[in-house]
Amino acid sequence: MTENAQLAPLAIVGMSCRVPGGDDVDEFWETLLTGRPMMGPVPAERLVGYDAEVAGEGGLTAALVSDVDTFDAEFFDVVGRMAVWMDPQQRLLLETTWRALESAGIAPSSLRGQEVGVFVGSSTSDFRDGMISTGVLDRYSLTGSIAAYLSNRVSNFFDLRGPSITVDTACSSGLSALALAASGLRAGDFDTAIVGGSNVYASGWLTGALAHMGALSPSGTCRPFSDDANGYVRGEGVLCFVVKRLDDALEAGDPVLAIIRGAAANHDGRAGGLVKTDSGSQARLLRRALAQGDVDPASLGYLEAHAPGTKLDVEELNGLRELARADGPVRFAGPGERLWIGTVKAVIGHLEGAAGTASLAKAVLVLRNGAIPTGAGILAMDGNLEVHDHPDEVALGSVPWSPGDAPRRLGVSSFGIGGSNAHVVLEEPPAVDSPDGSWDGTSMVFPISGTDDEALRRVAAGLAGFVAGPSAPEPAATAWTLQTGRDHLAARAVVRASTNEELRAGLVRIAEGVEAPAETDPRVQEWLGGAEIDWPELWQRAPHRRVRLPGYPFRRTPYGIAPKTRRAAR
Repeated sequence: MTENAQLAPLAIVGMSCRVPGGDDVDEFWETLLTGRPMMGPVPAERLVGYDAEVAGEGGLTAALVSDVDTFDAEFFDVVGRMAVWMDPQQRLLLETTWRALESAGIAPSSLRGQEVGVFVGSSTSDFRDGMISTGVLDRYSLTGSIAAYLSNRVSNFFDLRGPSITVDTACSSGLSALALAASGLRAGDFDTAIVGGSNVYASGWLTGALAHMGALSPSGTCRPFSDDANGYVRGEGVLCFVVKRLDDALEAGDPVLAIIRGAAANHDGRAGGLVKTDSGSQARLLRRALAQGDVDPASLGYLEAHAPGTKLDVEELNGLRELARADGPVRFAGPGERLWIGTVKAVIGHLEGAAGTASLAKAVLVLRNGAIPTGAGILAMDGNLEVHDHPDEVALGSVPWSPGDAPRRLGVSSFGIGGSNAHVVLEEPPAVDSPDGSWDGTSMVFPISGTDDEALRRVAAGLAGFVAGPSAPEPAATAWTLQTGRDHLAARAVVRASTNEELRAGLVRIAEGVEAPAETDPRVQEWLGGAEIDWPELWQRAPHRRVRLPGYPFRRTPYGIAPKTRRAAR
């Protein structure tokens, strides 16, 4: 493809995460705003195979997910023994995929049998490395540990028939997976793509190898773009996105979170090295991604940088200068006509194969909230391409990024240790028309469900808190999303309401176990009894716009970070 070949825009319509300090994207955003690093000591069970005498300094501090070993096995039809022998990455990918589809207002069962692509970026095998170190083995060891099953397990459970590919380009794996998905969507190979990234710290072998080569910070601190940067800090997490073509998403009424203007990947060749990056290759990559959307570099206001906290971080700034260099000063589109530069790694560490997806999630949240977090450090490049590492605005905690005449745009970079690079250009979504009031005062049906009565009460409680908050959508969109954008499980209940206040009151009654008023509509009665109904028939004019609502509250049970005993039985 030539650099001036403009391609059709794509849309991120769903997003979910399990990262340090964030069980969902809202918690993740609050963690980013505080800027408090989530690093801490690594528990001994995560260090099986670690030889301190050989490894040298570094690696004993990491950013970890507190309950990474938990899983709702029953919900996903996984027997207990299989769950124990499943890589935690597989477990979390199933949960985050379900929640990402919910975030998009897409009922998972509606995709069964369809050509949906699944692309998962991951570059570590800590779970398998730990089993090799301890010599444990079981009949489920193969399917539970090989990398292919990170994507294949998702495709199998959701019955998805498109390509199912686990991508390993080292630290750029997550964004490389997105670039592959983008190519397939634009080619028409499939209409929906699930893109994930996973990394779980479950063994000490890789930590030891990284520490031995000097990649990890001996002090356990991440200092991106700093003169005293001394290595990166490992982090873990799993993230998932639902991606469609923009025209399709708008036509379907999907909740568009961000527009993908460009998604490209390349390699340094011999310009960098086996473990070194190259600013010229980075500039060419960014230029190619920008060209896909006919985007001028000056129209960017923020860059979510790779910047893991090593001496090579400066090459990223050099690549930006090479990209934006012009005859005169550049007027960037960020606050104060500058290009702001930050990195999620200062807060949650380097997620290695999932690093690009963590950066992507932060970038989407920056666009959604109209603010750039500064708590963990921020840079600003001025029109003369000079970088300021202590802008006055840093004291604010976040820099407001107000809408302008042009849509807000930003870039996300991810560079692999082996020379494989990826970059994504995002743009804020188009404004959604305000409701016209035609549903005001209309009594609407809000269906909720869970696997059993206890789960149903938890669903009701979570939704009640959400609709009482400032980000609650208009009731008609909530009702339509609950009707058409959710799988309807065994335990069911409905609330009839015309306002968010009435909806909340009804949900609180369900959460407290109070019996709901008898339903008079025979169609809704049939649904409560387990039947499926044609929801549009309940409307004189359906909203046809779905919105983001809270995800399913899984009943998580600890299954361990890795098997500890040998299994002899088959």
